Amino acid sequence: MTTTTPTPATTASTRSTMSASARRLRRSLAVGVGTAVGVGIWLIAVPGVGADLAVTMAEGTARIGLGSVIVACVVAGLAGWGSLALLERLTTGAAKIWAFLAIAVTVISLLGPVGQAQSLEAALTLGAMHLGVGAALIGLLPMRGAGRTNAPAGDR
Repeated sequence: MTTTTPTPATTASTRSTMSASARRLRRSLAVGVGTAVGVGIWLIAVPGVGADLAVTMAEGTARIGLGSVIVACVVAGLAGWGSLALLERLTTGAAKIWAFLAIAVTVISLLGPVGQAQSLEAALTLGAMHLGVGAALIGLLPMRGAGRTNAPAGDR
């Protein structure tokens, strides 16, 4: 019977693969939770309370439907994930930089509902969606200790 002892390179490679899998799973769940928050707020406000989520667009009035909410939440989540992953490849302290940028984007995103909503209920509901999805993504996308390291490529 022959036993093999894992070499440091294989152990680091396995650890890196498991870490990447865990990161992908966590970030996929973060996008899902962010989307669920947006959908949940929409479900409470529109069918639940009867809010009319009408906004003024260049082409006229548009109503924010469930499909639009889902697409916007998923796109925002994937954009957050992609930008965080890029920062992790480029810099140390990526999670802090990304959180600062994500908070700024979330705050700026509130200008749409405030400026385009046709009613106070629409502005409050859309604002709650933006803040809720932003909070979920900011809280869940970054992983503690993530970012560029000085370790050899096999150890990342």
